Amino acid sequence: MIEFLSDTGVVLAIVFILLTAIYLLVLFILMLRFFKQTKEQIEKNFIRRWEERIFEYLATDKHPVKVLEHFNRYRYKNLLLFLRNYILTLKGKDKDKLLHLINDTELYEYLITQLNSTRKRKLIFGAYFLGLAKSKKATGELRKKLKSRNKFVFLSCAIGLAKIDAEETLDDIFTEAHKFEGLSLDTFQSILLEFNDSICGLLLKRLNIETSNELKSMIISTLRHFKYFPPSPDTLLKLLNDKNDKIVIEVLKYLGEIEYIDASDKIKIHLQNPNPDIKVEAIKAIKKIGDTSLERKIWDLLYDDNHNVKVTAAEAMYDFSDESREKLDRIKYSSPGTLESSIAKMIIEERAIQLY
Repeated sequence: MIEFLSDTGVVLAIVFILLTAIYLLVLFILMLRFFKQTKEQIEKNFIRRWEERIFEYLATDKHPVKVLEHFNRYRYKNLLLFLRNYILTLKGKDKDKLLHLINDTELYEYLITQLNSTRKRKLIFGAYFLGLAKSKKATGELRKKLKSRNKFVFLSCAIGLAKIDAEETLDDIFTEAHKFEGLSLDTFQSILLEFNDSICGLLLKRLNIETSNELKSMIISTLRHFKYFPPSPDTLLKLLNDKNDKIVIEVLKYLGEIEYIDASDKIKIHLQNPNPDIKVEAIKAIKKIGDTSLERKIWDLLYDDNHNVKVTAAEAMYDFSDESREKLDRIKYSSPGTLESSIAKMIIEERAIQLY
């Protein structure tokens, strides 16, 4: 009997503990919901008040310092997050006024404090908004932070400097980028693309001293993006002889993009390159340039061993001239059952569909 009562007491104790745990868990969830709803309501009230002030500020000649008078410093982070969408969407005078609201008030000092914080999250926040606000006077502070051994801090400061269009820091950005082995090339190019296209001249000079093939290819890709046509493209033409295939491919893409007709003689050499990817880009470049004197050489590549080369050659032939298009049409019937015939048929049918 005593043993039974003892066992019953243990069970009841366990049940009580479980019920208490469930009760506390439910209470905890309710409290979280309450705090979340309260926070959301505070944010709504904050946004409503700021929308009124922002529209009033944009519609008048009110000094930006006056706009901040009735808001505490601890709300600056919320304010900046609120302003971000307006800065990203507005243009002209309205956008300039919002930038003044950050650069000519205590918001700027707040962001500098964030940038100099020992906490990574705050530092990145400061770098991002100083860049977004195009705070030229923050160039020196951002430049110092480039030397951080933390990749995310480096990227944030580099992007901030690019948004500011601080061209004088370009070499610093490249120098520090070399220290990060795991740096994504796409991420690095996104930094370069944040600069104004006036950076292209400096990038071309950088090609002469850059030692990383990966970063070289990113430079060329950026020049292509901006469709930069240098007064003297010799540096880029020389890179067609580079031993790195990726660089050669990027140069071919670039030369095709700017339609540099004088590069045809150097491009045509790569129609015989053993790398099929280089052949493909050489064909595309010649097609964009429109050098019909190389039509015969491209026609021969319809019989190349590589499938992608065949298809790219057929596409180029279709676009070159009416005569080459007729030749492509004839091969569709003259060589039935061959891969060349199938490719010719596919290209002709695809282009016919695009016309409708």
